[in-house]
Amino acid sequence: MISIRKSFNDLDRLDELEQREDLSRALLDSYALAIQSSARYVVDVDPTLAVEFRNHLQVIEEQALAAESPDQIRAVQASFRGELRDYRDKAAQQLKKMRQEIENATAAMLMFADTVATNGENHEQAVLTQLRVLESTARSNSIDEIRGGVGAVVANIKSSVHQIHLGNQLIVAQLQDEITSLHQQFELERKALYTDRGSGAWNRQKIDIHLDNLLRQNQPFCLLLVSVRNFKRLETQHSRTVLEAILKSLISRFASITGEDAVIGRWSEEQFVAVLDLSPTQAISLSAEATRKLSGSYAIQENGQSQRVMVQATSGIIDCPAATDSSKFHEKLAQLTGA
Repeated sequence: MISIRKSFNDLDRLDELEQREDLSRALLDSYALAIQSSARYVVDVDPTLAVEFRNHLQVIEEQALAAESPDQIRAVQASFRGELRDYRDKAAQQLKKMRQEIENATAAMLMFADTVATNGENHEQAVLTQLRVLESTARSNSIDEIRGGVGAVVANIKSSVHQIHLGNQLIVAQLQDEITSLHQQFELERKALYTDRGSGAWNRQKIDIHLDNLLRQNQPFCLLLVSVRNFKRLETQHSRTVLEAILKSLISRFASITGEDAVIGRWSEEQFVAVLDLSPTQAISLSAEATRKLSGSYAIQENGQSQRVMVQATSGIIDCPAATDSSKFHEKLAQLTGA
């Protein structure tokens, strides 16, 4: 009898556990759907920023669906919260910048219009006054009075022309300032277009352009490839804030190894490249140094607390002599990188 009762109790507990598992799975599915909806209905303040945000949320959604332990669920929550906060701050900064640009442009145009209108009215009145003086002088019978009147009118008109010239210089200076400001803004936008936000290095598009230019000019170079072997694990174990801090630190170390002349970029999620003007022997030596120095412990700060994160990096080189066939080089690069 006791055995039968125990069997029923075990069945009840098993049924309860199954119900809890079903409930947990349903909650995780709902959480993943909420992440997906956040990505789908995000406001595109900046198209590039929105695309990056959607890509990050897609990774977090996959992590939520694959979560099996409380620690993994908490990591997903931290990453999701961090992404929302980061996008909110960046979007707010973008909106603030746009408002400031509109206000500056409006103020400049109002000043420009006011200057043109004021100068135009003043000079028009001055010229009309001198014309009336000239008309009055023309009716005079005195040669001396005519000469004196004409001389005064000429002097006043010269003064007005000088004032018009100064006014035009001011307007031109204002326009030049606006043009300079626009050029600076365009340069910042162009740089942002070719920058990988996660690591701060150049993105794949920029590296492709640089490589194509070197190949077209028949310039020799070596490509140093670095792969973060445990990137997927880092992505699942840490928040987006911590992951980006790791990548930025890695790029900083990478730049200290290759030097300022090297062009460094992010080739894929876990792969980075440096374009080097070195001989193959020098590049091989640098590759060994990169593997040694980029692997190891990284000190990362998050929410005021420091943590140590281990990174596993490997590296290799691709030698590209002068006059290398472009298609063959890209084929070899695709084989080695898988991208």
